[in-house]
Amino acid sequence: MRLPQDARAFAAEAYGSEEELEHPAEVADLVRDAGGDDELEAAAYLHDLVEDTNVELPQIAAELGSRVACLVSAMTEDESISDYAERKEEHRCRARDSGRDASLLFVADKLSNARRMRRGQKEPDAGKLRHYARTLSTMRAARPDLPLLDELETELTDARGEGLPVSAPGRRQDAPG
Repeated sequence: MRLPQDARAFAAEAYGSEEELEHPAEVADLVRDAGGDDELEAAAYLHDLVEDTNVELPQIAAELGSRVACLVSAMTEDESISDYAERKEEHRCRARDSGRDASLLFVADKLSNARRMRRGQKEPDAGKLRHYARTLSTMRAARPDLPLLDELETELTDARGEGLPVSAPGRRQDAPG
């Protein structure tokens, strides 16, 4: 079995529901289509697992390898930071600083979530949409040639046109809100 299929099965077992795999599968498709390797695609299936289930990073490393676990770690919020804006800023910067693959995975996650909001599969949330716009600014400044940035920008522009509360991507990335 290929690593991404193993990761999908691991995630399905941890979530206990195929329905919970819709978002991770979309993220996996995005990173694969953007040229990501099998380890990055596997990490995409698992990117929310530590936050959403009782699975821990050592389990992921043991089952699917240390690189997959490192990528998942870069996607896992630091819950010790209580302030939402500070936690999101730390997470954006950590994903950016964790390398190109972690940055691509982070952008794919935000792109999928923005699309899900527009499709009515996820409740529109002003704070999250601002975070997605700041993700775009942060990643474009650090990695202007990163795949999926243009798609995220288009998605946020379309969301803004539909009246969803998206801040301008050009805003300072550490601005409050």
